[in-house]
Amino acid sequence: MNMSIFRIRCLTVLAIGMAGVTNQSWAATVSAESCSQTHVSSAISSATAGDTVQVPAGSCSWSGLSISKAIHLKGAGVGQTKITLTGNNTITKQAAGTIRVSGFSFSKSGGGNGSKGWTIGGSWQNTEPVVIQDNAFTISNSGLFSLNVAGGVIIAGNSFTGEQDDSFIQPKDSQDSGNSWGTADTMGSKDTTGKRNHYIENNTFYGGANQGIDCDDSTRCVYRYNTLTYSSFNSHGLATSSQGVRHFEVYNNTWKHDGGTSQIANQNWAVWIRGGTGVIFNNQIANLAGSYWGNKAELHFSIRGAEDARPQGSCENVKYPVPRQLGQNYDGSKYFTDPIYIWGNTGTVAIQDGWRWGNPCGHNWETYFKWGRDAVNGSSKPGYTPYTYPHPLTQTTGSTTGPTTGPTNEMQPPSNLRIQ
Repeated sequence: MNMSIFRIRCLTVLAIGMAGVTNQSWAATVSAESCSQTHVSSAISSATAGDTVQVPAGSCSWSGLSISKAIHLKGAGVGQTKITLTGNNTITKQAAGTIRVSGFSFSKSGGGNGSKGWTIGGSWQNTEPVVIQDNAFTISNSGLFSLNVAGGVIIAGNSFTGEQDDSFIQPKDSQDSGNSWGTADTMGSKDTTGKRNHYIENNTFYGGANQGIDCDDSTRCVYRYNTLTYSSFNSHGLATSSQGVRHFEVYNNTWKHDGGTSQIANQNWAVWIRGGTGVIFNNQIANLAGSYWGNKAELHFSIRGAEDARPQGSCENVKYPVPRQLGQNYDGSKYFTDPIYIWGNTGTVAIQDGWRWGNPCGHNWETYFKWGRDAVNGSSKPGYTPYTYPHPLTQTTGSTTGPTTGPTNEMQPPSNLRIQ
């Protein structure tokens, strides 16, 4: 093995009374011999928390690579270090510091959208975030990321390219291992450290019209400042999953759609919400009017729990509110109605709400979903301010600790939402 290690000394001076005490800490760059999985795994084994593992240019395949140290895995750059993912690779969040992956071109094909190229897991509240930044991802007939933790993954500044039914990102903690649904929400500035939610920001997406991102069980998703072409934001409620999405924030994104005739233009929605609470604001949304499937509403809201999949049991036992349905939150001790707020979106913003699975119980939709009670259209959420953008951890690539700055406010233009 030919591997070089460069040590960079950092000096920290602590003043105690009249005396000065100097602590010396070390960070290393460990250079992998090549981009092969064997050489990269060896370099990771040699690294310690805070180190950078530098992967040179080349084309290689990975299947089963594991990252369980607070390191920065750094490629030579997009288009330079090209990795084909032929099986699942894993990242485990660490208490010792932030894990970063940057500077790669990743590709994966085959296996259907249920297959994954990367799985990220670990403790939700007792570890530092994982940052996936400045990479290019290309998939075909495949899935890509499985985030098996309620929050604490930051995916920023990447490009994603796939086909119509491909799945780029699936946040899903099906066991609610971090007790996300038993803990008060961390929407906006309530996430005081920036470590409790997933932040997907400043990326470009092409494809994934049905499930570009699918925020699912127990997860807390912030989806902001992304540019999407033929791609969507999805979520699941308790009736369609074991836990249901905890909460979501979808803002300042741009959806594009040129009305194409190819299959990738089969886009039924820009945003589909099935449970939990959140905000949807300041997005620019193109008219979803492809000639392949016709004109579609851009925002969809549904509650399957009062239809064929019923957490409350038989039809006669179903009552409002359905557990964890649209507009439901939890304050640490009890569930309460906390409406979804929609404001400031521009472009074409048609909203569709109602049954989607046939309503075999014959219920009245407005028993379970009322505007003004479960969702509010055209007004901002009282007391809500977004978390700092850009996320502080995307700005200091040499740091392995979380941000120390608090949230800042973002200006919110008045609503000009148009309903069709």
